[in-house]
Amino acid sequence: MKVLQYMEKKAEYKSALRSKKLIKESFIELLLEKPFEKITVTDIVKRADINRGTFYAHYSDINKLTQAIEQEILDALCNLLLELDYINFIDNPLPLFLKISEHLDKNKDLIYALLNSANTNTFIYKLPDLISKQLLSYDNLNQNSKSDSLFIEKCHFYAGGAASLYSAWFNGSLTGDLTDVAYTLSEIVLSKK
Repeated sequence: MKVLQYMEKKAEYKSALRSKKLIKESFIELLLEKPFEKITVTDIVKRADINRGTFYAHYSDINKLTQAIEQEILDALCNLLLELDYINFIDNPLPLFLKISEHLDKNKDLIYALLNSANTNTFIYKLPDLISKQLLSYDNLNQNSKSDSLFIEKCHFYAGGAASLYSAWFNGSLTGDLTDVAYTLSEIVLSKK
């Protein structure tokens, strides 16, 4: 009996994951085709070939879906940053910026669509906080640096500047690719020691 229950739960879990994936993929495709404001739940469920109840079983509305997608991108980026060995950001910022650029590049269509939608620009505002928290969380960073207000302010400043440059790239204000943005950011940090 327990094996049967386990198998049923596993099937439900796989079905839920599949439904969420279909919903997200359909929403992303629609974001690339038309403005956020014109996308409806009906559009999403038709594209995903699911019923409305399935959508509402996972998300209360399109804004919650958008927030979930943004959070997934940020969580994945945070996990990537945690994989980095200790770096002294002020002395060698390039590995951190290259990781960020690589992750943003993998999700660039989605991020571009999110940033260019009127209701979905919170992602870029969360990025500086994520970067600065990561910089200050390294275990090998000495305690004096972690409590030095100037060091903390520099981390926030560089993180905010990085988010601004990435945003400018997605808005089409910068040329080159995201790797170029990483190198530019690294040069800026190193020139302002």
